[in-house]
Amino acid sequence: MPLACDFCRHESLDCAYVPEGTQRGLKVYVCTHCGLVQSAPRIARTKERHAAAVSGGADWGNVRYGKGFRTQAALAALAGQCDLSAPLALLDVGSNRGSFAHAFLEAAPNAALTALEPDERFANSCADLPRTALVRARLEAVTLPAATFDIVHSCHTIEHLGEAFAALKDHARVLKDGGLLVLDAPNLALVGTEDIAEEWFIDKHLFHFTARTLSRMIEAAGFTIIQQNDPADLTNLLFVARKSGASQDVIAADPGEVAQARDLLARYQAARARNRMALAGAARELRGLHPRRIALWGAGRLFDLLVREGGFDPAQLALLIDANLKKHMPERHGVALATPDDLNDHAADTVVVMSRFFADEIVRDVKARAPRARIILYADLLARARLSSAA
Repeated sequence: MPLACDFCRHESLDCAYVPEGTQRGLKVYVCTHCGLVQSAPRIARTKERHAAAVSGGADWGNVRYGKGFRTQAALAALAGQCDLSAPLALLDVGSNRGSFAHAFLEAAPNAALTALEPDERFANSCADLPRTALVRARLEAVTLPAATFDIVHSCHTIEHLGEAFAALKDHARVLKDGGLLVLDAPNLALVGTEDIAEEWFIDKHLFHFTARTLSRMIEAAGFTIIQQNDPADLTNLLFVARKSGASQDVIAADPGEVAQARDLLARYQAARARNRMALAGAARELRGLHPRRIALWGAGRLFDLLVREGGFDPAQLALLIDANLKKHMPERHGVALATPDDLNDHAADTVVVMSRFFADEIVRDVKARAPRARIILYADLLARARLSSAA
């Protein structure tokens, strides 16, 4: 039976890419009618939990700490659109470790919150919060009362769902007239960056939105967008929308979006291949630093690729720092994880910042903790390796 697009329902999905390292046989499709990029097969939900994987391939996942980085952005968006001192009712879809729930209840002293979280490892994070009802279930498995909530907050959840458009229409159903949707999702634009090396199309993500495809889906679900995403943010798509009317059943074709999606995926594959080859040169540069004391800050996906693809020996490191992963695992590639507090001029004289989007923040921290250390950025390391391989 032909696959149908989740958004427009046309049987017009064209396979454009097979993710590297997929454990589910995932394929990435472009809808040739509306342009939505989506993966199949859809996830079969079971109670089995796979071990945490912090790899550069498609099997990455199950660490689940990233939502906390988006809490302040969501609160700022809400504060600009509603009175947080009012007696609000909010549904937090995918409450995870409770970062948003805690912050919202503190900012909204008269609000009530319903936390929806299926993962039994994290659901209890909201179990004892005041003014909070916890629902331990997947969104697709529950039917919440209609016209109940003033706000629906969904952060990096919609891309995991089996039916994204149906979920948005259900968000409209449970909202009161004029209620607000605060929706945050990964931004497909990231795959167009020149220094991308990790696999972006991971097994746990089924939908891959551009600003255009997600905004069209929000509006078709019965909303009017009142705050657009920040075009400078290539990592996230944050929209605020107001419930405004009935959903649409007929979705117009968008040939421009189809062409742009295909071009983006082609550029992504070329950039990844080029950068993965360059990682060997990056590893050689780091080996050449011996006998300097090297600290590497960022033990996630880029570090995994540096070891697996580039052949870097992590035993060369004096410190492997990752403030977030340290909370969830003891080591990476056989090296014990350290915290930023372990860094000083005596511990390391060179710090490699293995991060793109938090590089500036990490550099400031390094300069404060080890002011005499030489700092090497991933972007510069990769650029030098690419130039060397092209020569």
